[in-house]
This record gives sequence, structure tokens and C-alpha cells, in this order.
Amino acid sequence: MKPILILKTGSTFSGIAHELGDFEDWIIAATGETPGLFVIADGFDEPLPSLEQLSGIIITGSHLMVSDGGPQFDLWSRLLCETVARRLPVLGICYGHQLLAQALGGVISDHPGGLELGQVEIEMATAAQDDPLFSVLPQKFSAYASHLQSIQKLSPGAFVYGENSFEHHHAVRFAPAAWGVQFHPEFNQRIMRAYIEYLRPRLKSDAEMDVLLNQVEPLPDVGQVLQRFCQLVSR
Repeated sequence: MKPILILKTGSTFSGIAHELGDFEDWIIAATGETPGLFVIADGFDEPLPSLEQLSGIIITGSHLMVSDGGPQFDLWSRLLCETVARRLPVLGICYGHQLLAQALGGVISDHPGGLELGQVEIEMATAAQDDPLFSVLPQKFSAYASHLQSIQKLSPGAFVYGENSFEHHHAVRFAPAAWGVQFHPEFNQRIMRAYIEYLRPRLKSDAEMDVLLNQVEPLPDVGQVLQRFCQLVSR
């Protein structure tokens, strides 16, 4: 099987990385696959392989903002547009979800409600039961979230499969073989709790942080979407 590219669009906080690893480590762990299945590159420090060499692409989260643009955004957008045109399977996570949306013609900006952080509830559309990827998710489930920006306008042809009252684009199919999730299927309980503690300055009080921390439960099934993606690209 050809490798899956993990398009590394950023790194987590250094303190978290030192203790728990980085985005790509969490993605690999959540897939349940061996590290040898993946190649990790950003196109700057590590050159990108050709699409012919790949079976699919997973786009990491990032502390960058899609709306800021920049040379990295331009490079990644060109790559993703070509990926979608070739129908090579691609899955974006959080920033990667937003990057994919804007590359295909959508609009990303700050969420009017501010930060969505912690364990959240998501409801899937009935149509998700027939989707090759999202069919593994139950109609209602809990997931981890940490984002300030979100999709404000969908790219042409995109369809929303999952949402909640705060974020209306938690699970989107952008094209026949292109998906994105605003939530974090690669997070586990320790990672989510670490993010809440690191983002304390954005919260109103220590009491709010404590509430968010106490709500975080182990969610062993949320990584199923990553496992299913690996199954799809192996066909």
C-alpha cells in the first residue's frame, strides 16, 4: 500500500509536545496503524511527495489561522485542489478542515461565538449513514473541540453531515473523496485536558476552566473516523 501523507500544518504547544507528542503522533495513534504507513511533511522543512506516491492525505490541526493566508496556505491550497481534482482521499482536521474548505472556495473567519473548547456534543444528519466515512459515527456522540475560527460559507458542492448548536460545520463532505471535521478525532482525554489548561487565559475564570476539565471524559470511539479513513484508502 502506498503511504498516507500527514500534511503537517503546525505543532502543538511545546509543553504539551514534550509530554504528549505532536499532532502527527496523535493522528497515528488514533488510527491504530503502524507509523510506517505514514509520511509526514509540510512542503517547507520536508518536501512533499508527489500525489502519485500517495494513497491519501490527512491534514493536521494548527495554531495558525486560515484567514491569515501566507505562502504556506498558498502551497497547501494548490496541493489540496489538485488532490480533490484527482479524487485522492483527503481528510482535514480542525485547521486542516478549514484549510480544505477555503482552498475549494469556502470562507473562513473568526467564529462569532468565540472559542469552542472542551468536550462537545455533535449530531449527525441522517444522510451520514450512507457516507463512506461518516457512517462509522453514531447519530449523536461526544467529541473534543478547540477552535476560534470556523467555516462561515461552504465551498460549492459541500454538504454538512454533523453539527451542534455552536458550530454548524463539524463534519463536512467537500467532494466525493474529500472530508473535514472541526472536532479533534486525534485527541484523547489527556490531550483535551492539557489544551483546556493551556488556554486558561482565554477563559473567563479558573471556575470556567474547572467546569470544562470536569466535563472531559474518555472517548475511545471518537477516533473511529480516522480508522475508517485508513480503511477507505487501502481499498
